[in-house]
Amino acid sequence: MQDVIPVRPAFWNVPFWAEVGLYIIGLAALVVCIAGIVRSVRLRRGNAPNPDVFPDAVARAKHMLKEIFLQPHIRKDGLGWTHFALFWGFFFLFLGTAVATIDWDVAHLVFGTRILKGSFYLAYKLVLDTAGLFALIALAIAAWRRFVSHDMRVEANSRFACVLGSLAFIIVSGFVLEALRLAVQQPAWAHFSFVGWSIAQIFTSMSSDQIQAIHVFVWVIHGLSALVFIAAIPLTYYGHIFKTPTSIFHHKPGPMGAVKKIDDIEEQESFGISNFDQFTRLDRLRLDGCTECGRCRGVCPAVKAGTPLDPKNLVLSLQSRMRGSDADKPLIDGIVSKDALWSCTTCGACAKACPAEIPIPDMIVSMRRHLALEMGDFPEGLATALENTATVGNPWGMDPGSRLAWCKDLDVEKAKPGVEYDVLYWVGCSASYDRRAQKIARAMVKILKTAGIRFAVMAEERCHAEFARRAGEEYLFQTAAAENIENINRYSFKRILTACPHCFNTLKNEYPQFDNGSWPVENHVEFIAKLLEDKKITLKDAKEASVTLHDACYLARYNDVEKAPRRILIQACSSIDEAHDKASCATCCGAGGAQIFMDRPARINAIRLDELKAAGGSQLAVECPHCLTMLTSAQAQQNSQQPALKISDIAEIVARNLNESGDSSTAHAEASLASRRS
Repeated sequence: MQDVIPVRPAFWNVPFWAEVGLYIIGLAALVVCIAGIVRSVRLRRGNAPNPDVFPDAVARAKHMLKEIFLQPHIRKDGLGWTHFALFWGFFFLFLGTAVATIDWDVAHLVFGTRILKGSFYLAYKLVLDTAGLFALIALAIAAWRRFVSHDMRVEANSRFACVLGSLAFIIVSGFVLEALRLAVQQPAWAHFSFVGWSIAQIFTSMSSDQIQAIHVFVWVIHGLSALVFIAAIPLTYYGHIFKTPTSIFHHKPGPMGAVKKIDDIEEQESFGISNFDQFTRLDRLRLDGCTECGRCRGVCPAVKAGTPLDPKNLVLSLQSRMRGSDADKPLIDGIVSKDALWSCTTCGACAKACPAEIPIPDMIVSMRRHLALEMGDFPEGLATALENTATVGNPWGMDPGSRLAWCKDLDVEKAKPGVEYDVLYWVGCSASYDRRAQKIARAMVKILKTAGIRFAVMAEERCHAEFARRAGEEYLFQTAAAENIENINRYSFKRILTACPHCFNTLKNEYPQFDNGSWPVENHVEFIAKLLEDKKITLKDAKEASVTLHDACYLARYNDVEKAPRRILIQACSSIDEAHDKASCATCCGAGGAQIFMDRPARINAIRLDELKAAGGSQLAVECPHCLTMLTSAQAQQNSQQPALKISDIAEIVARNLNESGDSSTAHAEASLASRRS
């Protein structure tokens, strides 16, 4: 006779020896799991230097929990949602097992009551069947991705066949176990276990004794599988369950676009990383958090271009070395190839996509520092650019006296000490010396004058040497920073305005690492968008043709500037035809990480140009003079029957469409004149 109130039938049809065995083996599995975690922690520590201590533990914990349970890094495509479903499926299955343990071992044996009964038990069964079904579907999609569609981001081998197969086996055996019990008991509420009840129909023709015999066998196999899984967590791929959260917790502090400074650089005896033991415990912890998802590989422009760099392989090679493999190999040109290090554009796409938040570009820069500062080993072309920057203040070796030649006919004021300016316009080397990029600077002057903003340029401006820092030449970067900071602080201004994302990122995120190196810094895209919003400038009613925007890495990815350029372009152009990879997910143009100064085959810019053309816009808009150079160069090298697309910086598009007549511009001109007189 069936109970009137549904109650979970704990250990139904399970022999006493199996119950006892479950607790003994379960305890052993727990001990093995804890021992494996301890071993993993010791392996990370090794003899490595101590990591930095981060005081914001509460904020980091909140961030870690958000990434674990909401997975915003992952839920950007269908495969990400698949992992999301798999995670929550197993989370509810684990939670269900924990509740069942408490229900029997604590509530029943200690307090003589039950938790899993009545409506709560029915809801419990419905949730667990749903969770198991979703997890199975997710595992099937993951298997299809690896072994049928052969996604290049992930491996299809026996190791991952075992990983996916073992998880599927635990779920399926659990469903079969439930089905066998339901086939015998046939409770009125069986439909709440909808998956198990459906499977139970297979066994209805069998006798009760046969079903119970099979049930004991399946129960033992299922229990052993689950306990082996627990024991294997720290020893296998499953280890990312606890390793990745700790990596997320210790994510890179400060701005994403800032490379860590070498303090007291003149007193250091060694620079960068030349052997694995120089990686800190924090570096090792992050490496150990890799989930092998391949998202870094999928977004890396160097991989798209077929270079020796594969960020996933780089991380896994370092991870393997941490665990004792290849201990006799040198780090550089042994575990990691020198060509791979010099292939990185430091675009940050890998770090942005990584669910474990591993700062791969920073690790690459650390190894480049050894090559640059200790070995003096640079690719062709880069050494010349570095020497020019050190001697004459720009990478092309141009006459420093001609830096302001671009504005000789524009009546642009040179900054004077003691005079207050609304804006100190940092022009940058490209817009100062490159004839094509000079048009960006001239467009900015037109916009600033139309808006009635009092601005000046700095005659002492020199290259900030950001490319040198990314190439590992930290000493040159710090020398340039000291000189620029001293010169900038001679003047009074409300903000620094840049029209180059590399200049913007350096002045905003990296110069504050130095004494007196902090000022309000704005990029030209957000600045122009604010001018339009405040009606300080207006655009003509007639709009230009449709446009496709190329997002600059050092704006969209490193500094989250995504909406402002689109607000501008929607006012200036008939429509925006977006590329497939856009905003913070945009493919790099190939200039960053000092690549623009290396004599290396340039394929990344051609790949990105093809992606932008495929969007269908009648013209291309950029936000960076380096992007302009790279895309223009790629277009010039293409033997296409189609006419070349016009490529313009956003400042140029705005300047072309400025409404220079009417009350608005007159009022701002009068305000500017009054400001100058005062």
